[in-house]
Amino acid sequence: MARMAMPLLSLLSLLLAPAHSTASNFPAYDGTAEREAFWAFHNQRVAAQLQGQERQLAEQLEAETDEATRAEIAEELEALRARLERPEFFTFASLDDLPGDLVWENGMDEPEIGDPEARKGGTFTSSISSFPPTIRTLGENSNNSFRGYHYDDVEMGLVTLHPETGAVIPSIAREWSVGPDSRTVYYRIDPEATYSDGVPVEADDWFNTFYMQLSEYPQNPFGNQWYSTQYTNITRYDAHTLSITLAEPKALAPYWTSLSPMPRHFYAEFGPDFESRYQWRARPTTGAYAILDGDLNFGRSITLTRVRDWWARDRKYTRHRFNPDRLVYRVVRLPEKALELFLQGSIDTFLVGDPTHWYERLETRQVHDGYIHKAKFYNVWPTSSAGLYLNTAKPPLDDRDVRIGVSHAMNYQKVIDFDLRGDYRRIDTFSQGYPLLGDPPISARLFSPQQARAAFAAAGYTKAGPDGVLVNEKGERLSLTITHRKAPVIDKYMQRLREEAIRCGLEVRLESMDGSAAFQKASQKQHQAVQVAWGTSPPFPDHYQHFHGKDAYLEDGKTPRPNTNNLTSFADPRMDALCEAQRRATTVEEYRRTVFEADQIVHDEAIWVPGFEQNFYWVAYWRWVKWPPGFNVAVSQDPYQNHVLWIDEEMRAETFEAMRAGRTFPEVDEVFDQNLQSLTRKEEPPR
Repeated sequence: MARMAMPLLSLLSLLLAPAHSTASNFPAYDGTAEREAFWAFHNQRVAAQLQGQERQLAEQLEAETDEATRAEIAEELEALRARLERPEFFTFASLDDLPGDLVWENGMDEPEIGDPEARKGGTFTSSISSFPPTIRTLGENSNNSFRGYHYDDVEMGLVTLHPETGAVIPSIAREWSVGPDSRTVYYRIDPEATYSDGVPVEADDWFNTFYMQLSEYPQNPFGNQWYSTQYTNITRYDAHTLSITLAEPKALAPYWTSLSPMPRHFYAEFGPDFESRYQWRARPTTGAYAILDGDLNFGRSITLTRVRDWWARDRKYTRHRFNPDRLVYRVVRLPEKALELFLQGSIDTFLVGDPTHWYERLETRQVHDGYIHKAKFYNVWPTSSAGLYLNTAKPPLDDRDVRIGVSHAMNYQKVIDFDLRGDYRRIDTFSQGYPLLGDPPISARLFSPQQARAAFAAAGYTKAGPDGVLVNEKGERLSLTITHRKAPVIDKYMQRLREEAIRCGLEVRLESMDGSAAFQKASQKQHQAVQVAWGTSPPFPDHYQHFHGKDAYLEDGKTPRPNTNNLTSFADPRMDALCEAQRRATTVEEYRRTVFEADQIVHDEAIWVPGFEQNFYWVAYWRWVKWPPGFNVAVSQDPYQNHVLWIDEEMRAETFEAMRAGRTFPEVDEVFDQNLQSLTRKEEPPR
């Protein structure tokens, strides 16, 4: 059906609307009373659920005859009854109720982050490929590609992991202590912590986080499940002291309980129309940057402005970071256009994703004359892995033999060798590259027309049509539509996969879309197959959000569940048990076992075709962009994530003056290799 055209006047009004204009379009609403009533309501709901589970387990125990199974049920029942002694999810207490034997930590023995020589000030300009569909961090479309830039990499949690050593260090919390149950983490909030609008950060804001995540108002199935199953209690002791309790003991418990606060004063209007009411309302932040009035230039750019008198500006782990006054993200849909603007000096850096750009397009006068530098940053942890997610809810991918055939028909190695110039590497498993675990003993299925055709024949596709595409006895063609993000290098290598697949009797149709549109289609489960490169969250992989059956289908068991990250619509009790065990793991060995077994199921069921990973990133940047010596952040998905760069505005002026005068600088090609803990630098002699 054709989409109706929006009247020009309405379109202009939308594009020119100021950032907060939508707020005035909604009638006044105060959800404070509803929020405060939620604590008692949810406590009663949790107690009722636990009592129901107790009855079920007691009945199972009575009916069970196998002694081993009875022992397992009895153990689970004992744990449940212990939980029923204190079933409250939300608890209000006093400082006198704190355990007296807590050992408080502050994490202040780790090295500083960033460059002590960094200067504050200036504007850092980069590009994004599309304007986000919302700046909400909760609800429909909130998990978009811009979220990391304005929220994940800026907003602060209670604690964080040091990006060089991996140790727990303070963030909003000044101190923390892991309780004797190894599940409860106690926090003392820094008394100077405030939001960007000056309102103090208080323990009640984490209560609001749980309220909003557990609410049914936003489309938030992942958050609903995570916050209801991974945590069993949050307790307020005073305005600056709280504790959060995990459902099971976990390694790095402070990391798993380090949540970000949802400012209750800002979300006072949280209610049934939350998603539309807050669509373009920028939340006050605890971090260094905020979106201010005028920072949203719809369809064109988003600016983050450094918070004046930011409360953490002089703290040990933040004082040399978050240096530019403004971060400007310009919408440039095509990489070629972004590169053009970069070479003109309109953009400060260019994150290179196309080997052609690195090896050919950056062989320019600006690089050879030293105005633009090049750097290759290696990763210690995996950043993202590209692979093909096969939607098992869509025929013919509901047939395992077809999926195995597709796995053999995807010639990713040829893509790596030719289209990616051999710089990337083929991956074998979903959880490859985590140093604490090692790699699962699984090998990806190799490209093989013979093995692909054998698998397709097992699925009934035995005859080849005049164009080489296999058909079954019903005359149905073996055809697969792959949705992917539109970009020159991706379009190129997807075409390569298409050409190779036909050798296996498989017709591949390519659906190249804007990145946000492609991901939205996949999250709505409207795709047949989708090529995605997910970012990772060290220190451990997470199969749960990608493969747990609860995120596959609605209650009818047939309709794919929208707005989840289970892009394969895969549901299997074996996988569910491993996902749940993985989240309960308390040791590295437990993680390793559950991760390896889950990866084996992913491989055996052929629901995900391993593609390739880039264990580095290329960046070209003008010489006025500065990095710390050695780039002292080993854990990063891109060079901007930890905000350690800074801008030398004097060098910017010097560079433009030198270009006008024809004066050159040494050519610089840097390699930042955290595995070697060294920095190599190649320079040509001055001219």
